[in-house]
Amino acid sequence: MDHTSLTRACSVVAEEYLSTFRVVTLNGPRQAGKTTLLRQMQHEHCGTLLNLDDEQLLQAAVGDPLAFATSGGEPRFIDEVQRAGDPLVRAIEAEVDATPSPGRYVLAGSTRFLATPSLSESLAGRGAVVDVWPFSQGEFEGSFENFVDIAFDDPDSLKSLPPSAVDRAGYFTRLCRGGFPEPALMKTARARRAWFRSYVRAIAERDIREMSRINEPSAITSLLAHLASTTAQEHNSANTSNKTGLHRTTVNRYVELLEAVFLVHRLPAWSRNLTARVVKHPRLHLTDTGLAASLLGISPESLAKPVAPARGPLVETFIVNELAKHATWSETAVRLHHWRVSGGAEVDVVLERDDGQVVGIEAKAKDTVTAEDFRGLTTLRDLLGDQFTLGVVFHTGRQGGIGFGDRLVSLPIAALWETARR
Repeated sequence: MDHTSLTRACSVVAEEYLSTFRVVTLNGPRQAGKTTLLRQMQHEHCGTLLNLDDEQLLQAAVGDPLAFATSGGEPRFIDEVQRAGDPLVRAIEAEVDATPSPGRYVLAGSTRFLATPSLSESLAGRGAVVDVWPFSQGEFEGSFENFVDIAFDDPDSLKSLPPSAVDRAGYFTRLCRGGFPEPALMKTARARRAWFRSYVRAIAERDIREMSRINEPSAITSLLAHLASTTAQEHNSANTSNKTGLHRTTVNRYVELLEAVFLVHRLPAWSRNLTARVVKHPRLHLTDTGLAASLLGISPESLAKPVAPARGPLVETFIVNELAKHATWSETAVRLHHWRVSGGAEVDVVLERDDGQVVGIEAKAKDTVTAEDFRGLTTLRDLLGDQFTLGVVFHTGRQGGIGFGDRLVSLPIAALWETARR
């Protein structure tokens, strides 16, 4: 299978935005497929494709941003746009203001460069952003998942899902494979580890150094390995400082840099003041479980051992990341959070729709679900009443959908992609 021939689910959103907005921005980590998506869009619409990883093009963009921004036919597809900095974005802003027609630029960036206040304001009202995550499980199989839409619009149908074709070992294989297309298609774990090592080193020594002028990129790599060991937890910078030997302010700064290059992301805490004891700290997740497994030296076989401390957190991160990918193209506009009451109930993922309806998700790294596994979801359901649409406990077994009472259901993790539309 050649990943360049696979259609991305987010391409539907990108095409919709291209027909509506003057500028479309594709944001996501390096090697997640942004360049391939740009090429496919350029093939469809013609226009001009410019990649600022090319040093000569970069120097042209830096030397005369306005001339560069107006060169070639439209739409203009500019890859790694963050490398030319603020002046190029300002030049694009001036150009689209002079001729405010849709479909003029598609920009791709591997940092949250365009999310900085001054730049996001530059393109406000002129463009839209499409998040390009590593591949989802459904995308690898040629389908576009719509689990989020089903969970909100047809939740009862999930109770009749048949048994899954994926078993426990299959989940661990997928988890360690991750969603980056190149290592996912490699045949050996050794090759994948080598790819991830060079990938992290390149980002630390190039992208992060360009952003911040740090002098010790190896410290970024060590911090990322530590964050892999604590994925799915609420991040405590003091504890991280003690474990890594980095100053607390340095930890906070480096975590922000890792967020800026899309290697980690925060799942914010959710609250409607249901209780004064709600914890307000975000959980930190690595963007890809294949990367996390590589950093931790974990294999599918080690995850299957009776005692595997990383199993639960990695399964949770796997589910969180799949849901975050689905949210970028689902018809239902949702926000992802986690919910925890100090010393009490918690829910791993709270999906909240714009109208206030909520779907709760719990991740369990075990094959058999019991009523106790629904404790947090039951608490949330009773607090929200009619605004609670569904509570799901995902498990690593093959058993299909089983109802556990009012608006509660257990599902195999594969329901995330086995409910997909081709």
